[in-house]
Amino acid sequence: MPDPKLRLSRFALVGLLTACWTPSTARESADRQVYDILERTNAAITGNPVAWPLPRRVDSLRARLLANHGLNPDGTPVRLTLTEAFDVAAENSREFQRQKEVLYAAALTLTRNQWDFAVRFGNTGSERISGTGDDTANASLGDTGSVNYRTPFGTRIVGSFAQTFLRSVVQNGRFDGNSILNLSLTQPLLAGSGMRIVREPLTQAERNVLYAVRSFERFRFDLAIGIASDYWNLCGIVNDLANIEANYTNVLKSREQVEEFFKAGRRTIVDFGRAKQAEYGAGVTLVNTRNRLQTALDRFKLRLGLPTDSRIEVDPKELDRLKQNGVAAVPLTEDQAVALALQRRYDYHTAIDEVEDSGRRIYVAADALRSLIDFTTAISVPAESGKGIDLDWSRINWSAGFDLNLALDRIAERNAYRSALINFDVAIRAREQAGDQITANVRAAMRNIQVATENFHIQTTALALAKQRVEATTDLYDAGRIQILEKLQALEDFLSSQLSLNSQIVAYSVARFTLLNEMQAVQIDPAGLQVDLALPIPQPATAE
Repeated sequence: MPDPKLRLSRFALVGLLTACWTPSTARESADRQVYDILERTNAAITGNPVAWPLPRRVDSLRARLLANHGLNPDGTPVRLTLTEAFDVAAENSREFQRQKEVLYAAALTLTRNQWDFAVRFGNTGSERISGTGDDTANASLGDTGSVNYRTPFGTRIVGSFAQTFLRSVVQNGRFDGNSILNLSLTQPLLAGSGMRIVREPLTQAERNVLYAVRSFERFRFDLAIGIASDYWNLCGIVNDLANIEANYTNVLKSREQVEEFFKAGRRTIVDFGRAKQAEYGAGVTLVNTRNRLQTALDRFKLRLGLPTDSRIEVDPKELDRLKQNGVAAVPLTEDQAVALALQRRYDYHTAIDEVEDSGRRIYVAADALRSLIDFTTAISVPAESGKGIDLDWSRINWSAGFDLNLALDRIAERNAYRSALINFDVAIRAREQAGDQITANVRAAMRNIQVATENFHIQTTALALAKQRVEATTDLYDAGRIQILEKLQALEDFLSSQLSLNSQIVAYSVARFTLLNEMQAVQIDPAGLQVDLALPIPQPATAE
């Protein structure tokens, strides 16, 4: 019957060979740990435990467009509402996907730092046969189990249990077993001791995940406003194109009328030439606007992550809805708006926290200037002679002492400390810059809203006046009381007023959304990019 100690050793060796991580196992394990971290961090920051999985949907709009040559399955262009555009970007945007990967990487790094303070087990084994000619041949088996633990105070505990078995193959000898248990403990007493020092890499990794979640949320806000702004601008261009096409038709009719009058001798060559020039000018504007629309559509497709050769359309009625919502002044002073922004903004909170991070790094760098004094102790317990794994505690070996490394040469540590001091000042200036930049952005958004509001009212009045001029000059020209130049000028002014009114309603909507974003008052879907565009501008807290 085989020796039970031999079977134990072989079992350990087989276990060592089979205990391997497969790629799928490694991926699933990392995902579970990372998503758990992200869920908890998101819940703490936003109140929503969202993990943001990396894989993209296989039935995304991009995939469907590629399968149908850039069209709907029925061969028609894809019309996207603004709400649908947000969903498409959440599924297809490369930028959005990349930011999810950055977020994942921050949490993945944290798992590595957490592992430094986990109880870590290991096992190694070997099986060999060796000999000299036909005289000797020995087979040996060995395996070693180990455990390693580092406490947040810097204490490192290492234990190992080693087994070896030797047998003479030629002489058919029996297996001779030998085992030994080793335990050691190391505790830093000066440099490298204390929870603040030892745990600093883990602390920073935890805060980096916090910053990454904040940054990702700010990115979502920025991407949403970018999509909405692009969509509204596209709607403005579509409406501009309709107005320009109508103007071209009117100018063309005017030219045809002048040409008939000219042939009848009722108009001069000057009127006919002006009409032709106006037609050419309107044609150039029409061609340029069509090109501008296609260019803007391509940029919008890239932002959404769609193929540039796909055919998509926006809903031009979105601009009518913006006009129906109207424009209104901001019910906040600049100081109130700035205060709300500084109170709410994730990125500003991060800039403040990074000053604290720099302060901790100064403390760590100063600690590295001290001498190293480590207390060490170790014991080893061998097996009883000829009894394999039975330990002989009467033969225990032990040791204790100190390891000393005096702080005589600390040039690298000195430089690191001085750099930490400089970086602290850099972090303070970065915090100041972040506050100043947010203030400037809020002030600019407030001014843009004010300008767009005033211009909208001006252009509304100007459009009504321009429409009256077109009607009046048309009647007067038909009666032969004015020159064609005045009629053409009225048409041009009417078109200009139409384009300006479209531009101002888009500018107002973008500026209002921008202000909401600057104050982090945008309500965004926890698991996508859907936003509530009808949110009111927040009010400052009232003193009780």
